[in-house]
Amino acid sequence: MTAPRATTPIRTRALLLAGVLIPVNLFWVVAAEEFRKTGDPTTTSIFSNAVFSLLLLEFLNSLLQRWWPRAALHRLERLTVYSLVAAACGIASRDFIQVALPLWAHPLQHATPENAWQAKFIGEVPGGLIVTDPVALKNYFQGHSTLYTKRHLLAWALPVLNWSLFFSSIWLVMLALCVLLRQQWTERERLSFPILQVPLEITASGHDLWRQRAFWAGFWLAAAIDLLNGLNKFVPQVPLLKLKLTNLQPFFTTPALQKMGYTPISFFPFAIGLAFLLPTDLSFSCWFFYLFFKAQLAVGGWLGYEGSMGFEGKQGSMPFVAEQGIGAYLALGLFGLYMARDHLRGVLARARRPLQRDDRLARWALLALGVGLLHWVYFSVYCGFTWTVAVAYFGLYFLVTTTITKIRAELGPPVHDLHFGGPDRMLLTWLGVQGLRPADRIGFALFFGFNRAYRGVPQPMMLEAMRAVELENGSQTRLAWAFLLAGPLAAFGSCWAMLHWAYHDGMQFARESYRFGGQAWLRLDSWFAQPWPVAGGATAAMGVGAVGCLLLMGLRLRFLGFPFHPIGYAISANWAMNCVWMPILIGWAAKSLCLKYGGSRLYRQVLPAAIGLILGEFVVGSLWSLYGVATKVPVYSFWLFD
Repeated sequence: MTAPRATTPIRTRALLLAGVLIPVNLFWVVAAEEFRKTGDPTTTSIFSNAVFSLLLLEFLNSLLQRWWPRAALHRLERLTVYSLVAAACGIASRDFIQVALPLWAHPLQHATPENAWQAKFIGEVPGGLIVTDPVALKNYFQGHSTLYTKRHLLAWALPVLNWSLFFSSIWLVMLALCVLLRQQWTERERLSFPILQVPLEITASGHDLWRQRAFWAGFWLAAAIDLLNGLNKFVPQVPLLKLKLTNLQPFFTTPALQKMGYTPISFFPFAIGLAFLLPTDLSFSCWFFYLFFKAQLAVGGWLGYEGSMGFEGKQGSMPFVAEQGIGAYLALGLFGLYMARDHLRGVLARARRPLQRDDRLARWALLALGVGLLHWVYFSVYCGFTWTVAVAYFGLYFLVTTTITKIRAELGPPVHDLHFGGPDRMLLTWLGVQGLRPADRIGFALFFGFNRAYRGVPQPMMLEAMRAVELENGSQTRLAWAFLLAGPLAAFGSCWAMLHWAYHDGMQFARESYRFGGQAWLRLDSWFAQPWPVAGGATAAMGVGAVGCLLLMGLRLRFLGFPFHPIGYAISANWAMNCVWMPILIGWAAKSLCLKYGGSRLYRQVLPAAIGLILGEFVVGSLWSLYGVATKVPVYSFWLFD
């Protein structure tokens, strides 16, 4: 009988390092995405700034291993630091604090006698949730000021405290859910965690990746493209390689094709590399179902329907593409919980009478889940919800985030956004505006700050960190405590970063946050003039999406090699697939050809090149981003828009 391996420790020095790197990355992410406009790292599944930080840590750690071995971090500690930084950046992301904090400042500054916001709803917002000091708001929007004055700090103190504690509670519930579901997904279902391959390869012992010629070929190809395009910003004579989004809609000549709307193509190297890591059935399903939904819009246009996909936050119309995606997400989440029912029953039984360390951790996770639910209901009722709406919102929100977590762990798509598809959209579709109390509607506006989209959800990074701990035989309890401590740091640190840059540069000059801050209140205002009715067609479309997703699951279980994956169906009905469907198609074609003509051997030989594409783009892109943040100079951003 072999003796069990000794538990790999996660030492305090690693957690302290994470405590330093988290605020640095929050500061960088907010500046890059909103105020200096030098990148969009938190709008993909894997954050380029976190990967760049890990690469820098690897370099410095290798020097320590040579000159001061006792101070060096081992692999699990480096992976833990990476995971904590990535999850914290989820709170600072484009779809979390960059929407939430501007929302707290927007209504009073933009209330006028003409829009009558003061009479309609501002007076009904509970105290301590939005900012009311006109001088602090003026300097916040105009900039050329500083956060660090007594008046500014006092104006923001109560909203930041209330919301940061609430966000820490959300973080706590996400962590508890990961603890409770970890063994089901990592040990029983054996999910593959494709995105985790990137940090695992970076931190692998022996640094075999750096010795692969294929890796350096992919690395220097992506790096050269971004270097060339970056130089074009300063020297126009340097040629620009157009890889970012090019809209094909102007080239469509028939009215039906025009109804497909925004249809871009792109050639992002990192997205091609990520697509190569995906199972071929998922990558095929992503681009196939994207075109399938575009075909629905074209047919709907031919039949005379407007074909709004609902991504702009309005109610959708035929063929209700966004609603089909929402239904598919719900089906995936509920089916995943159904498959975990025996495991969860076992967790509950063992938590009552814990015999092992994991059982005691599960007991703490159940307690955390209960505390998080109570805080959620209390805070939601304070915001205006009835307790029944608060509980429904809680269940739907964490069903969405848990579904995204499983999707990433199972198949690792480059994007998962669900724009305007969260609990507020579902409840409004099912109940209509008139089915909600006025206070509920105000609560929906306040909660819009972390429900506009779901690209930066921290929960998947938590589960990926737990999988890394399993692989390295570390302590799940120690990791859970590390995440528990990182939550408030991420919440308060993200607020600090947003406010620092807003007072310095001016929120009205932010790239997206200024607009995002008003979307919830403009939508709330529109409900007074034109309330959303109960949407029977949209509800039916959600049912169609759910049934279609379940049907695809059944066909995959019945027919070996069935090419259509239900996850591809779900995520392709969302806005972000516009940006990556072409890179996914390219990655799918490259991987399919490798497997067909060279088998798994050729695939393993080409895999380092795919990782090289990812790292090459992330390294040069991050360097350009940091240069732009430091110098206030417009630079090339490798991802998304020009």
